Amino acid sequence: MILRVLMVLMRDIHYDSRVQREAVALAKEGWYVDIACFHTSTEPPPELHERVRLLRFPVRIKRVKRYLEKNVDRKVKEGVYRIVRNPVVKLAKDAVIQRNFALRVWELCENASYDVVHCHDYHTLGIGVYLKRKKDMSLVYDPHERFSEMNEKNRWERIMDDRRKSWKMEWVDHLITANELLQQEFQSLYPDLSITVIRNIPESLSELPLEKNYFHQTFGLSSNDQVVLYQGGFFPNSGLEELVSSISYLPEHCKLVLLGFGTWENRLKQLVKQKGLDHRVFFHQPLWPRELLRVTAHADLGVVLSSHTDRTSRLTPHKVFEYIQAGIPVVASDQPGKAIVVGTYQTGKLVDSRNVKEVAGAIQEVLADPDPWLIGTHKARKRLCWEKEQERLTRLYQQIDLARSEKKAEKRKQEDVVSIQPHLRQL
Repeated sequence: MILRVLMVLMRDIHYDSRVQREAVALAKEGWYVDIACFHTSTEPPPELHERVRLLRFPVRIKRVKRYLEKNVDRKVKEGVYRIVRNPVVKLAKDAVIQRNFALRVWELCENASYDVVHCHDYHTLGIGVYLKRKKDMSLVYDPHERFSEMNEKNRWERIMDDRRKSWKMEWVDHLITANELLQQEFQSLYPDLSITVIRNIPESLSELPLEKNYFHQTFGLSSNDQVVLYQGGFFPNSGLEELVSSISYLPEHCKLVLLGFGTWENRLKQLVKQKGLDHRVFFHQPLWPRELLRVTAHADLGVVLSSHTDRTSRLTPHKVFEYIQAGIPVVASDQPGKAIVVGTYQTGKLVDSRNVKEVAGAIQEVLADPDPWLIGTHKARKRLCWEKEQERLTRLYQQIDLARSEKKAEKRKQEDVVSIQPHLRQL
């Protein structure tokens, strides 16, 4: 049986490399994959596979945002953003976007035949439940994290997300989660649920750079300077204030690059200016996932520090995997999800992210003698790779394929039994 899979993603495909990898893995096995997602980027979509089709739906509110960015005075723009970021307004706006997107996807499925709906974030789970109930699709839920505690969300958004999610989980046929710790969390809540672990590991670079000079050329650094890199969102509870402060305790040749974007960007820039670190801390614009690792590989050290109150960050080592695949050691907050990787493979140092001097000391120790940590990093790079993760994904879909084939065969058998009853009565 050739499965037809509908993946649902409530963002543009450009921003989620995991979805791209999973779709291509299934397509290579001969199944057909459609990805229903937002259309917010003006960049050309990635070319994935001949059996992967992108169905991108425009979001009007995003168009308004782009117009404001290009054509409106800064003060007016800031005033509009203050209103839009009000928790009540934001909840209402998100609800409108989610409903419109759901209606578009449901309309799509009225005229198409899919076997599996694969939901890639918790906002799409309601779409998956509806399609399972109405179209008898198998429902795969792949939330990428356990909790709705992402740093960019406020308390009320997290509460609403969790309440909406709880009753929908009973409809899920198969759950995909990012590591064994998250698997345990889900299993304790849903003991009868089928769970598959697929780590969020990027595809390996074909080769690492012989000379690390990208950041030196971009920011005019000296050849003797060593680059400490943070990549990710600029949000609360990301340990960014502590990281910036730690640079004051490091030698002059240690430079920090913050690569990404987020609501705390201006706050971080003010902190850098207050501490007189303008010549040592640099901000790099965000990059597409397909470009990120090639740039990351030019750093000397990667840093990922998270709040001890953020449960999702404590259990997920996504950024650690990115640094490992880029071939650089890491300094990470001492939390279960990161410790299980960094501690096991000796890819770097674990620290208390709240202790600025401890963070600085770990950075200096790794940069002073990186070889032991590079050995561990390169071992982990070979053992923790996407090729192994996608094998678990294809095995899961083989199980779904077999189960649906058996279900269809049983249904045909029952229909045949029913269809001969009138003839038996006549006899």
